[in-house]
Amino acid sequence: MRLTRLALLIALSTCFLSGCPMSHTDDAQQYFTRQVAKLLEGRDTAVVDAAQLTDFDWQKLCFEREDALELTFSGAGADKVFRFGYEDYFVAEPYVERSPAERCISRQDKLVLKKKYPGYKDTVEFQLADGAAAP
Repeated sequence: MRLTRLALLIALSTCFLSGCPMSHTDDAQQYFTRQVAKLLEGRDTAVVDAAQLTDFDWQKLCFEREDALELTFSGAGADKVFRFGYEDYFVAEPYVERSPAERCISRQDKLVLKKKYPGYKDTVEFQLADGAAAP
Protein backbone atom coordinates (compact mmCIF):
# COMPACT_ATOMS: atom_id res chain seq x y z
CA MET A 1 0.00 0.00 0.00
CA ARG A 2 2.78 2.38 0.94
CA LEU A 3 4.70 1.50 -2.22
CA THR A 4 1.60 2.18 -4.34
CA ARG A 5 1.21 5.63 -2.80
CA LEU A 6 4.88 6.37 -3.39
CA ALA A 7 4.61 5.30 -7.05
CA LEU A 8 1.53 7.47 -7.50
CA LEU A 9 3.26 10.44 -5.87
CA ILE A 10 6.29 10.01 -8.15
CA ALA A 11 4.10 9.75 -11.25
CA LEU A 12 2.10 12.85 -10.33
CA SER A 13 5.26 14.79 -9.46
CA THR A 14 6.86 13.86 -12.77
CA CYS A 15 3.71 14.83 -14.63
CA PHE A 16 3.51 18.14 -12.78
CA LEU A 17 7.17 19.04 -13.25
CA SER A 18 7.69 17.93 -16.84
CA GLY A 19 4.16 18.23 -18.17
CA CYS A 20 1.63 15.51 -18.76
CA PRO A 21 1.30 14.28 -22.34
CA MET A 22 -2.46 14.26 -21.97
CA SER A 23 -2.59 17.93 -20.97
CA HIS A 24 -0.64 18.86 -24.11
CA THR A 25 -3.11 16.91 -26.24
CA ASP A 26 -6.02 18.54 -24.44
CA ASP A 27 -4.53 22.00 -25.04
CA ALA A 28 -3.90 21.16 -28.69
CA GLN A 29 -7.43 19.81 -29.07
CA GLN A 30 -8.90 22.95 -27.52
CA TYR A 31 -6.81 25.08 -29.91
CA PHE A 32 -8.09 22.97 -32.82
CA THR A 33 -11.71 23.53 -31.73
CA ARG A 34 -11.21 27.29 -31.34
CA GLN A 35 -9.40 27.49 -34.69
CA VAL A 36 -12.20 25.71 -36.57
CA ALA A 37 -14.72 28.12 -35.02
CA LYS A 38 -12.51 31.10 -35.92
CA LEU A 39 -12.07 29.94 -39.53
CA LEU A 40 -15.85 29.54 -39.89
CA GLU A 41 -16.73 32.75 -38.08
CA GLY A 42 -19.54 34.47 -39.98
CA ARG A 43 -19.58 31.79 -42.70
CA ASP A 44 -21.16 28.43 -43.37
CA THR A 45 -18.15 27.05 -45.29
CA ALA A 46 -14.44 27.75 -45.53
CA VAL A 47 -11.61 26.20 -47.56
CA VAL A 48 -8.44 26.05 -45.47
CA ASP A 49 -4.95 24.59 -45.50
CA ALA A 50 -4.95 21.66 -43.09
CA ALA A 51 -1.92 23.16 -41.31
CA GLN A 52 -4.09 26.10 -40.18
CA LEU A 53 -6.04 23.84 -37.82
CA THR A 54 -3.21 23.30 -35.33
CA ASP A 55 -0.43 25.14 -33.54
CA PHE A 56 1.96 22.16 -33.60
CA ASP A 57 4.00 20.50 -36.33
CA TRP A 58 2.77 17.34 -38.05
CA GLN A 59 3.21 15.67 -41.43
CA LYS A 60 0.12 13.50 -41.82
CA LEU A 61 -3.48 13.79 -40.59
CA CYS A 62 -5.63 10.66 -40.75
CA PHE A 63 -9.42 10.59 -40.33
CA GLU A 64 -11.08 7.51 -38.84
CA ARG A 65 -14.75 6.89 -38.20
CA GLU A 66 -15.09 4.86 -35.00
CA ASP A 67 -17.51 5.35 -32.11
CA ALA A 68 -16.21 8.91 -32.28
CA LEU A 69 -14.41 10.80 -35.03
CA GLU A 70 -10.68 10.20 -34.56
CA LEU A 71 -8.11 12.56 -36.03
CA THR A 72 -4.54 11.27 -35.79
CA PHE A 73 -1.73 13.77 -36.36
CA SER A 74 1.65 12.11 -36.94
CA GLY A 75 5.14 12.74 -38.21
CA ALA A 76 6.67 15.09 -35.65
CA GLY A 77 7.49 13.00 -32.61
CA ALA A 78 4.62 11.33 -30.79
CA ASP A 79 1.26 11.00 -32.51
CA LYS A 80 -1.60 13.14 -31.25
CA VAL A 81 -5.07 11.66 -31.40
CA PHE A 82 -8.15 13.84 -31.06
CA ARG A 83 -11.54 12.23 -30.47
CA PHE A 84 -14.74 14.14 -31.12
CA GLY A 85 -18.38 13.22 -30.87
CA TYR A 86 -20.28 13.29 -34.15
CA GLU A 87 -22.50 16.05 -32.79
CA ASP A 88 -19.41 18.32 -32.93
CA TYR A 89 -17.48 17.16 -35.99
CA PHE A 90 -18.47 14.86 -38.80
CA VAL A 91 -17.04 13.11 -41.83
CA ALA A 92 -19.22 11.15 -44.24
CA GLU A 93 -18.69 7.45 -44.88
CA PRO A 94 -15.56 6.61 -46.91
CA TYR A 95 -17.50 5.87 -50.12
CA VAL A 96 -18.99 9.39 -50.20
CA GLU A 97 -17.25 11.70 -52.66
CA ARG A 98 -14.81 14.13 -50.98
CA SER A 99 -15.05 12.36 -47.61
CA PRO A 100 -11.71 12.21 -45.78
CA ALA A 101 -12.85 9.13 -43.81
CA GLU A 102 -10.23 6.36 -43.75
CA ARG A 103 -7.79 8.65 -45.57
CA CYS A 104 -4.75 10.70 -44.66
CA ILE A 105 -3.79 14.17 -45.83
CA SER A 106 -0.70 16.34 -45.55
CA ARG A 107 -0.28 19.82 -44.07
CA GLN A 108 -0.47 21.36 -47.55
CA ASP A 109 -3.76 19.72 -48.47
CA LYS A 110 -6.90 21.79 -48.35
CA LEU A 111 -10.02 20.92 -46.39
CA VAL A 112 -13.52 22.25 -46.65
CA LEU A 113 -15.00 23.12 -43.27
CA LYS A 114 -18.75 23.13 -43.64
CA LYS A 115 -21.51 23.72 -41.16
CA LYS A 116 -23.72 20.68 -41.52
CA TYR A 117 -26.75 22.82 -40.72
CA PRO A 118 -26.04 26.30 -42.17
CA GLY A 119 -26.79 29.20 -39.88
CA TYR A 120 -26.22 27.21 -36.69
CA LYS A 121 -23.10 26.67 -34.59
CA ASP A 122 -23.64 22.91 -34.45
CA THR A 123 -21.88 20.15 -36.31
CA VAL A 124 -18.97 20.94 -38.62
CA GLU A 125 -18.32 18.55 -41.49
CA PHE A 126 -14.85 18.01 -42.93
CA GLN A 127 -14.57 17.41 -46.67
CA LEU A 128 -11.60 17.13 -48.99
CA ALA A 129 -11.14 20.15 -51.20
CA ASP A 130 -10.58 19.49 -54.90
CA GLY A 131 -7.22 17.84 -55.45
CA ALA A 132 -6.61 16.82 -51.82
CA ALA A 133 -5.53 13.36 -50.68
CA ALA A 134 -6.22 10.77 -53.32
CA PRO A 135 -7.85 7.63 -51.85
